[in-house]
Amino acid sequence: MEPRLKFMSSPSLSDLGKREPAAAAADERGTQQRRACANATWNSIHNGVIAVFQRKGLPDQELFSLNEGVRQLLKTELGSFFTEYLQNQLLTKGMVILRDKIRFYEGESGGPVAGTGRPATLP
Repeated sequence: MEPRLKFMSSPSLSDLGKREPAAAAADERGTQQRRACANATWNSIHNGVIAVFQRKGLPDQELFSLNEGVRQLLKTELGSFFTEYLQNQLLTKGMVILRDKIRFYEGESGGPVAGTGRPATLP
């Protein structure tokens, strides 16, 4: 005779939406912690990218750290928002910083050609 399979009891449909209060609170804390971490990563990336455009430089291993932060953010629910923000806001802001520097140095050198026939170079 074959052994009969035993099935674990499953919750009824009315119980599916209910959870223990402690479990719900733990889930909420976990969600808040993930959001806080993602927010800190987002801010770190923002500050790092702006620093690069401002030619401030990055501390050792910061570029690696920023790259990993981008990878992690792209895997979260914020990934699509971050991609849009990066393309439409952050890189645009960086390009404005560069444009302003170019205009500053063009004014200083009398324009991009300044009698040399070559574009001005940024220091």
